[in-house]
Amino acid sequence: MKKILLAALICVMFAVSPCAFAKKADAGNEIIATKPTQLQKRQMQTRTYSGISKAMIMKAMLNVLQDDGYIVYNANPLLGFISGTKEFDAKDKSIDISKEFGTSKASLVWKGVTVAVIESTANVTEFGKEMKVRINFKRKLLNIYGNAQSIDEIDDEKYYQDFFAKVDKAIFIQKQKI
Repeated sequence: MKKILLAALICVMFAVSPCAFAKKADAGNEIIATKPTQLQKRQMQTRTYSGISKAMIMKAMLNVLQDDGYIVYNANPLLGFISGTKEFDAKDKSIDISKEFGTSKASLVWKGVTVAVIESTANVTEFGKEMKVRINFKRKLLNIYGNAQSIDEIDDEKYYQDFFAKVDKAIFIQKQKI
């Protein structure tokens, strides 16, 4: 009897685990959003390129980050590492930051946020004849004193798809020598 109860308990635990839920599951009128697993994060943050040099990929990524308004503070071609930061003035009404931060500027200002920051780190790694590119983005909301009010990772798959679409275009432009 104990073995049957133990087996049933294990089955229930697997069925109710966060991995068993889709990103958004409907529970009556309430929407439950689960965080992606580490493997899911890696999959959305990583792309593999074939027949393209490490230097070309790094140059394309640098161009995309700079085009998007990032200040690149570190780029090491030997390690394949790039890091940069993009800052927004939360009070500047001419800039729309709702896509990056998922809220309106009025809401941020009301919460005392004066600067919104997105940090990025990327690495390009050789795997035989392929190059694996992984990038991640982190959001920070800072108050007037420069203290962080919140810090979180961007785990929106569409955000990463949009970034890699820009990298693909930059690689194409480089190949065409435009």
